[in-house]
Amino acid sequence: MVLGSFYYGYIVLQIPGGWLATKIGGTRIFGCAIFIASVLTLLTPAAARYSVYALITLRVAEGVVLGVLFPSNHAIWGQWAPPLERSRLFSITAAGCPVGTILTMPLTGLLTKYGFDGGWASVFYVFGSVGLLWFFVWCLAIHPSPKTHPTISDSERELILGSLEQKNSHEKLDVPWIKIITSLPVWATIVGNFSADWGLYTILICIPKFFQKVLHFDIATTGFLVSLPYVIKAIVGPSGGVIADMLIVKGVSVRNVRRIIFSTGCTTASIFIVGVGYAKSKAVAIGLLCTGVGITGLNATGYAVNILDIAPRYAGVIIGISNVFGSMPGFISPMIVGYITTNNTAAEWQTVFWITAFIYGFGVVFFALSVSGDKQPWNDQPQKVCSPPLQKVQKYEAEGKHGDFGDVKKE
Repeated sequence: MVLGSFYYGYIVLQIPGGWLATKIGGTRIFGCAIFIASVLTLLTPAAARYSVYALITLRVAEGVVLGVLFPSNHAIWGQWAPPLERSRLFSITAAGCPVGTILTMPLTGLLTKYGFDGGWASVFYVFGSVGLLWFFVWCLAIHPSPKTHPTISDSERELILGSLEQKNSHEKLDVPWIKIITSLPVWATIVGNFSADWGLYTILICIPKFFQKVLHFDIATTGFLVSLPYVIKAIVGPSGGVIADMLIVKGVSVRNVRRIIFSTGCTTASIFIVGVGYAKSKAVAIGLLCTGVGITGLNATGYAVNILDIAPRYAGVIIGISNVFGSMPGFISPMIVGYITTNNTAAEWQTVFWITAFIYGFGVVFFALSVSGDKQPWNDQPQKVCSPPLQKVQKYEAEGKHGDFGDVKKE
């Protein structure tokens, strides 16, 4: 219950967060979410010592706050990533997730064993403090769009804005909700997200239990071993992004690139993860797990970047909808794994890994049949515009100044 409680909250602000990021930009929302989550992390030891219900409540609250991160991230890249560079740019930022796991898993094990205030509490104090420091760096370094960045060159600004065909900055976007939720390409990203995240959360949340109960590693060693697959993932993710952009530049259709990348990641992962359950030695199990989890670094370049392909204007909203489904495995998977692995036998864990492989397979087939590489017509629907130039014209007319429109200074 405690492990899955974060994901109950994580669902709540996915769609509202995407909508808000579309309206006011993702940078502010992203930064504020990390700040609040860092404060909640610092309060976690106190909540845990008070009662398990206080801890669950705090974890749900933290999930609510952090639910805006991926929608905000997509909204940011919708403003910044040119089409021929978006795969590598997004995959580099997505690599932050496995890099974080690489750093935190072994450090968590060490702090739990040797840290202050009982060991386990020091984990939350250290990570919460790091989050607060990160927030202040974010505020100083990050800007909402190329239009407002103070140091990039004019040529770079024009290149980005021109490639994205960005319109008047004062546009008020009316989100085409019905067209989004009835779009088959959108559902391709949703199913891709769900299947990819099922594997992710099963590994992230449940594999430490497998390492301790079945392979009999201690907690410090488990923390180190569980982080190893993410070293590979942190390399594979950006590499996949570079390869995807190269294929697109060479003339391979965006649709086929997304199919190839996603199918390779999920299919390979399912084979190796099933193999973990049948491994006859600890070394083989660790090797299979490292390869299976590492190759999933490709997945985001398939389904997640595809959202920027089909609807860059509404990327924050769509990833929010997608992540509602994508976050469900975060609390469903631990419950199912807990129900299946009551005795923590190898056979029980084999069942867990086969379920994961089946869900991966379903995601691959649905995504391959439904994905699109083209910008959807509703992405460029006419928008309501409240522009300063029009207000200036009205002011001139009221004052009896009816000169040419060219005489009006645009703001």
